[in-house]
Formats: sequence, structure tokens, C-alpha cells
Amino acid sequence: MSRANVSGFPGKARWLFYLALLSGLLLLANAPAPWWPCDGKAPGDPCLYGYSCSNSNGRCAITEPCEDDPSTPINECLRCDTRL
Repeated sequence: MSRANVSGFPGKARWLFYLALLSGLLLLANAPAPWWPCDGKAPGDPCLYGYSCSNSNGRCAITEPCEDDPSTPINECLRCDTRL
């Protein structure tokens, strides 16, 4: 049996698989915090969540149930609701 086919993938396909896996993991880790689009805004203000560069696609809303951490200046319960 040849050494290149032990894992079930030929050499080039194996590297392509590893590259796709690593790229996917890096892209998943790049998601912003859910409260970030509404930082410094009030409930009802327009917000933009995701990778869209167009107009605002949501509104800031208080999520229930949620407890805001008083030791931070950010309201973690104020999040961008994109379900319009």
C-alpha cells in the first residue's frame, strides 16, 4: 500500500481539506459580539449587524430574559434585532 493513500485522501486533496477546515474555523471566530452594533445607542435606534455594508438592517432592542453586568459600561442586554 502506498504511503500517500493511507488516510484515504491523496496528498493534494488532504492539504485542500486542511486549508478549508482552518479557513472555516477562522471565519467562525470572526463574529462580532451581539451587543456591539448597539453600543452607545438607545432601544429603537437603527443598527447594522453582520457583514452588510448597506443601510441599517435592524433595530436595537432589550433582550429578555437578560441581566446586565453593572460592572461594565456596556449594556449587554441591548442587542441588534434583525427580524423585521
